[in-house]
Amino acid sequence: MAHGVATSIALAASALLLLLLCSARSVECAKRRQARASRQVETRTGPTDEQVWDSGLIETELSYVTLMERGREYFEDTASQRFNNFVLGYVTPWNRAGYANAVTFRLKLDAVAPVWFQIKQQEGQKAPDILGTHEVNQTWISELKQGGKGPLVVPRFIVEAEPLQHVEMLQNPQALLEAIRSTVLEHGFDGLVLETWAAWKSFNGLSNQQFRAAAMSLLEALGQMLRDLGNKKLYLAVPPIYPAGEKTPWIETKDLDELSNFVDGFSVMTYDFSTSQGHAGPNAPIDWVNMNLQLATGKLPMATAASIPALTENALRKILLGINFYGWDFAPERQGLSAVTANDLMGLLQRHQPVFSWSTDFEEHSFQYKDREGYQHTVWYPTPRALEMRLQIAREYNVGISIWELGQGLERFFDLL
Repeated sequence: MAHGVATSIALAASALLLLLLCSARSVECAKRRQARASRQVETRTGPTDEQVWDSGLIETELSYVTLMERGREYFEDTASQRFNNFVLGYVTPWNRAGYANAVTFRLKLDAVAPVWFQIKQQEGQKAPDILGTHEVNQTWISELKQGGKGPLVVPRFIVEAEPLQHVEMLQNPQALLEAIRSTVLEHGFDGLVLETWAAWKSFNGLSNQQFRAAAMSLLEALGQMLRDLGNKKLYLAVPPIYPAGEKTPWIETKDLDELSNFVDGFSVMTYDFSTSQGHAGPNAPIDWVNMNLQLATGKLPMATAASIPALTENALRKILLGINFYGWDFAPERQGLSAVTANDLMGLLQRHQPVFSWSTDFEEHSFQYKDREGYQHTVWYPTPRALEMRLQIAREYNVGISIWELGQGLERFFDLL
């Protein structure tokens, strides 16, 4: 009887000791989790004497801490260039960081395109309206060109109109040309970027011979008008030559060849690969980017490409390969999709402390996290390594680049330009 009581006491004591140990261990684990959650990584900003190559940011094995600590600073020499081909960078009024970056890194840029103007045709109105003049910032333009050096200022003009209104503009091209001419001269711009080709293609306008002839005639007249104003430049924003999902291309090599006679450059939108197909994935898979230039040069090893003529040298040297400085946050379970800027990225990294994964197929980094409601997110955002891989392709084909956009990316990106 006494032996049984002693055994019970011993078992109870053991259980109590085990409970205390587990409780202590749980408290310690909770403290460690809390410490991780409350860890604040100091983000360095401004110039540094450390090159991007020595920062750890070019590695495939990239930690969120390294990216947070060193991604927002930049090498102190902002005048030297690593990428020697043409660089066009967009800035947007809704992302003011682009204005500051354009000034800081102005000697690395050949042209800057502020997204300022919309061309609209009101019903029954003979001449189109050009909206957006309130965005023009002459103080900023002066900062860009201080010391007599700096990039060309070539604002983007986008045509926002219904198909019938596009037709009306082409029927009275002189009114559109005069409206653009007045705007360019009034503000002293060095030219412009025109975005309208994708709209023309979206409603099959370019499939109509009369429409196509009128459209080409307009672009030719616009290019000539700008040259007559003192060799001002005309750049055309165009879809990828090799579209995502192997759809029918919205612009072909024969189009680019014809346009190259009066256009100074083609801003090719080689990004948004996955979002254009409605699923989560990389922004600009390296093979797809490469295929666009292989197709342009007649080097694409596919039977379907055999009948597609390569670009002439005149057209090829005017290609500006699209580079995204932004990413996408996909949440398929809740049908969520949102763009990610550098500021957004820092917030996500601080809150979720994720593990980056490098895709050898796509040559892009990504990471995953769960939101407060338990939904899984996947973020694809460019990193310095991903950017350098695409710059290498541009060098290989001796083409320039066009960046969307200067305020959405990490300051370290500019070290590679």
